[in-house]
Amino acid sequence: MSGERILCPVCGGEVEFHTKDSVTICTYCASPILGKYQSRNCVNHKKTLAKAVCHVCGDLICEKCLEKRVGNYGGKLFTIINCSKKSCIDESSWAKPLNPEYQRLTNMDWADSVDNSILRVTGLGAIMMMLFELFFILSMVYIQYLTPWGLADPPNINYWFFIGDNVIVLNIVGNFLSAMILQTALQVFVHERQLASGIMLFFLLILEVLLLVYRGLVFGLLYYPIQWYLAFLVGAFIFATLLIFVGAMMAIRIGWKKRKQFEEARVMLGLRKS
Repeated sequence: MSGERILCPVCGGEVEFHTKDSVTICTYCASPILGKYQSRNCVNHKKTLAKAVCHVCGDLICEKCLEKRVGNYGGKLFTIINCSKKSCIDESSWAKPLNPEYQRLTNMDWADSVDNSILRVTGLGAIMMMLFELFFILSMVYIQYLTPWGLADPPNINYWFFIGDNVIVLNIVGNFLSAMILQTALQVFVHERQLASGIMLFFLLILEVLLLVYRGLVFGLLYYPIQWYLAFLVGAFIFATLLIFVGAMMAIRIGWKKRKQFEEARVMLGLRKS
């Protein structure tokens, strides 16, 4: 077997084989590959066709020899497969053995479409909110320091210690809050975090609205002579807010249904008391 070479059917890279029982991983694209004359049968049951590959050692194994596990990695659930060797079991111990019935009862395929919609709506709203905050801070700094209205005496925009200090501080807080909204909006796609993310997104949105109203009053924007500027700010903010609000409500609704599905599955399998 040693020295056999073929081209990877996925990327076309040259692959060299060294063992007859283990799957070889392409060094270019990481695809699992079997050699031309390599056995397709389980390493433990020579007459049984292999159904999987051990993710630890690369051996071909049949259904009797494999163990499926589910692990949480970076907020996403991954299914891994290991063979019955102790070393492979130890390497996979960070993931929990898979309960097929529990997996069936907690299948979330029904939510794939709506999850994608929630992510798009909240993500678009959060991006628009960040762009709004960026435009707001730049325009307010310009108004405060480079226009007669901002530099008027007595001042149209009150300040704490020096002219423009509240414009800078409050707008930095607003940008930080919009970044938190964007980060939370990206979490609504994770099944286990969807409900909590939807609730958090809703409360962050309330803080963002209150902060903007407070800034508008402190900066005296109701009396700003260029009316289209205020109309543009209000319109853009309302549009972004509605997107995030709708996405947050959808995340809360779907997240609650998923939570109930998880709880009912645990009760049915005796993993939790009803």
